[in-house]
Amino acid sequence: MAQSLPRLPLITLLLAASLSAHGGQYRGPPSGLVPGTLPSTLTGGRVGPTPAPTTGARDIVAFSRTWQTWWEFNKEPYLKSRIKGITLPVTGSDDFYLGQRRGTQLIDVLQATKQDRQERIVPALVKLLEQDRNRDIQSASVIALGKVGIDGVGIQLEKVISERISRDDQEVRESAVLALGIIGSRETFPILADILIDGKAARKLAEREKVRKRTRAYAAYGLGLLARRVGDPALSQQVHDLLWQTLQDKTIKDRDLRTAIVNGLGVMRSDTMRSSDKRLAWQAVEELLDWFSQDLGATDESVQAHAAVAIGRLLGRGDSSLHRRCKEVFAKTLNAKKRRGNSVLQSSAIALGMLTMPEEANSNEAAYNEALRYNWQKGVDQTARQLSVVSLGRIGGKANKEWLAKAYTRGNKSSERPWLALSLGLLTEPAAAKGKPDEFIGDMLLEDLLSASTDDSRSALAIAVGLNGHPEAAPKMLRMLRDHEGDSRTAGYLCIGLGLLRDDGATQMLTEVMLRSTRRPFLLQQAAVGLGCLGDRHANDRLLQLIQETDSVAVLAAIASAISRIGDRRAISTLIKLSEDRSMSKLARAFVAAALGGVGDKDELPWNVPLSVDTNYATGMDTLTNGSTGVLDIL
Repeated sequence: MAQSLPRLPLITLLLAASLSAHGGQYRGPPSGLVPGTLPSTLTGGRVGPTPAPTTGARDIVAFSRTWQTWWEFNKEPYLKSRIKGITLPVTGSDDFYLGQRRGTQLIDVLQATKQDRQERIVPALVKLLEQDRNRDIQSASVIALGKVGIDGVGIQLEKVISERISRDDQEVRESAVLALGIIGSRETFPILADILIDGKAARKLAEREKVRKRTRAYAAYGLGLLARRVGDPALSQQVHDLLWQTLQDKTIKDRDLRTAIVNGLGVMRSDTMRSSDKRLAWQAVEELLDWFSQDLGATDESVQAHAAVAIGRLLGRGDSSLHRRCKEVFAKTLNAKKRRGNSVLQSSAIALGMLTMPEEANSNEAAYNEALRYNWQKGVDQTARQLSVVSLGRIGGKANKEWLAKAYTRGNKSSERPWLALSLGLLTEPAAAKGKPDEFIGDMLLEDLLSASTDDSRSALAIAVGLNGHPEAAPKMLRMLRDHEGDSRTAGYLCIGLGLLRDDGATQMLTEVMLRSTRRPFLLQQAAVGLGCLGDRHANDRLLQLIQETDSVAVLAAIASAISRIGDRRAISTLIKLSEDRSMSKLARAFVAAALGGVGDKDELPWNVPLSVDTNYATGMDTLTNGSTGVLDIL
C-alpha cells in the first residue's frame, strides 16, 4: 500500500500507512500520539478510517483507560444518525416536497429501496469482485454484500461470498466467512457450522488440510449474528449447541477462538425475543455463569471475562432470581479481597451495568449499585473503576445521579472528571430524549465545558452536554467550535455534541468545518456525523465530491465511513460510477465499495453494534479488536 500522503501530519502518515480496506471505524483524532503505541483515541480497521499502531502491537493498558475508547465502541445507539431513521417535516419546497402532499412527513424517503439493493448495489459490488482480485477490494466488497444482505438479479450472495473462502489471502477468507453471518440467511448455517468445527466440507471449501483457527473464530462470531438476525428458536438452539459444545472441547486452546465462541453465544438474543428464545437464553446464562465461576487459571481468565458480558447481553436488566444470582456473583467478584485478574474485574463492572436497576425501583438493587460505587472509590484496576462509574450512569436513578454529581465535584479534573462527566451525560440522556433535559446537571456540565483548559476535558464535556440535551448549550458550543477549530479532538467532539443536541442552527457551521477539514480526517468525519444527526441532506453531496478530490488514505476512509453512516440513496449512482473508475487507486475503490455497502445496509445501526456495545475491549483479543483486523474494527 505504497501511497504518498503529503497533506497529513507526520504522525498521521505513520498511522495511516497500516490502513487497508476491510472495514473500519475511525475512532479518534491524530493529535498528541506516540509512534509505536495505540493512540488514546484511535483504533484501526480494515475498510475505513482506522489507522493501526505501526509496531503491530497495541498498548492495551493505555488504550483501555481513555473515555474516548469507551465512547467510540458504545456511541452508535446514541447517535442514530442514519438519515433513514430521521423524520422531517415536508416544507413544500423542491428539496423537501419530493412528491408528497404538503403537511405529510418525510419518512425513509432517502433509504435505499429493495430495488436499489437488488438491481444496482449488489450487481455493482459483484462486478467489482469479479474484475479485481486486489485484497482490499475483495474484502471490502464481501463485507458490503453481507450488509446489503439480499440476492441480486441472477446473483446468489451465499455462492458469491463462499467462493472467496478458498482465496490465498487470510484477510479475504476471514471477510467472506464473517459476511456469511452478517447476511442473516439461515442457508449459511451449514457452511459456518462446518467452518467452526473444521469439518471436511469446510476444508474442501477452503482448499486446505485444516481450517485456520482465526477463520474458525470469525465463523463463531458469524453464527451468533446469524442466530440473532434470523430469530428462529430451532436455529438458535442449533447455534447454541454447536458453540457450547465447541467451547467445551479441551483440545482447543486458542484464546481468540474461544473468545469468539463466548461472544457468539452472547449476541444470539434479539430485541424481539419470544418465550422460547428466553428459555434458551436462560439456559445459556446458567452454563456461562458456571463456566465463569470456575478456576481455569490466569491464562484463561481473559476468555472467561467475556462470559460476564455475554450474560449481560442475554439477560438484560431485570430482577428475576437468575438476574439476582448473576449480580451477586459479579458484585462479589468485583470487590473480593482475593481478587481475580483485571479483565474479570472489568467485565464484572460492565455486566453489573447491564443487569442492575436503579435502587429506587427495587431496594434489592442497592447492594449492586453500591458495589460499583465502592469499586470507583477503592478499586485497584483503573479500567475497572472507570467502567464501574460508566455503569452507574447507564443504570440511572436518583441515588446514582446524586452520587455521581458529588463525585464529579470532588474528582480530579484531568483523570476522573472526563469519565464522571460522560457518566452524568449517559444518566440524563433518556430524559433528554423525551424532551426533558436535567437542567441542574446540564448547567454544571456546560459551565465546566466553557471554562475547561484541556482538550480532553473539553471533548468529554462536549459529549456529556450533548447527551444531556441542554437547551441553551448550542450557541455557546458553536462559539467554542469557532475558537477551537484548530484542535481536531476538541472540535471533533464539539461537532458530535452539537449533533446530539439536534439543534438545526448548527448545520451551517458544521458544514463549513467539514469542508475545511479535507486534510484532517477525524474532524471531517465527526462534522459529517454531526450533520447526519441533524438530518442534513446536503452533507452527502459534499462528501461525494470530496471522495473524488483526495488521494489521502485516511481522508478516503473518513469519507467512506461518513457516507455509510448517512445512508442516502442519492449517493448510489455516483458511488457505482466511482467503483468502475480505473483511474482511481485500488484502495480508493475499496473505500467506495465500503460506502456502497453502507448506503445499502439493511440495518439502521452498524452490523457489529451487538458485539461492540458493552464489550470488554481491554482483554487483548486479536480477532475482537486489535486496531486493524478485529470484528469491532470493521466498517
